[in-house]
Amino acid sequence: MDKNFVILQDDFEFTTLKEIIIQLLHNTGYLVDPNTTGIATGFDKIDIVTKGFQPEELSVVASKPGNGKTAFLLSLLFNIASKSEKTVGIFSPERSAAKMFYRMINSETRQSVQKILSGTIKDSEKESINTILYTLSKSQIYVDDTPYLSDAVFHRRCKQLKNKYGADIIFIDGLELLSFSDLTVYENTEEQKSRLKDIKAVATELKIPIVVFSHMANTTNLGKEAPPSINNVYDFIPEIADSIYLIHRQNMSDSANIIIVQHPNISEPLTVPLKFIESIDKFVDL
Repeated sequence: MDKNFVILQDDFEFTTLKEIIIQLLHNTGYLVDPNTTGIATGFDKIDIVTKGFQPEELSVVASKPGNGKTAFLLSLLFNIASKSEKTVGIFSPERSAAKMFYRMINSETRQSVQKILSGTIKDSEKESINTILYTLSKSQIYVDDTPYLSDAVFHRRCKQLKNKYGADIIFIDGLELLSFSDLTVYENTEEQKSRLKDIKAVATELKIPIVVFSHMANTTNLGKEAPPSINNVYDFIPEIADSIYLIHRQNMSDSANIIIVQHPNISEPLTVPLKFIESIDKFVDL
């Protein structure tokens, strides 16, 4: 062969299966926006505004009873643990770990846990349910369902979640029930304020976001369908929390709003519309 003969290099770009899957997953919400600097909520319009839950940030999510507080919490847990594959710690003094996980399984499989345990699901449904259960089983979610934790024990267990299990974020389902030793002091706002300050200090020390779910206060004069505002949370919360989110379901229909009333990235309240699928007790993007 002529030594001057040169084989031209063809810079052809081959298509990979990975590229195709990325395109598909992007349309199902499984990819995090590259502009998200914190832990993505999994709700696109919320993440565009907030850039995700940030390290050292204390966020409070509040709602009136029956507006889907637990459903929103479980939707966040699924998005963060299963979709984003983050490690999540959660304190759940209001319900047991089993009840929380059963409710998540019901939501994701669209089947009752009792039906799955009894083996009465249809053969045609078993493969898809097994796939969902396998995905859920890989989620790193650690639950402490002990009620009435002292400050010292709570602090120690948060450090354990971070240092031993590598928690990226911690959730607290019910500020009102986390520390009280007697339900007669359920409305002791001074204790709640003290506890919230302690939670903020833990977030700062561990350098991870902590999200606290709380009931609304001052809802007596709030109309049945009127959207809540920052005036409907406990007075001490805006002083301590970095971000405040309110859940509002107008007419208790499938339309739902997350109202961001306080956040470093906004100067005035911002409403983000979501969809609530009541049949599976889940919030999703519109």
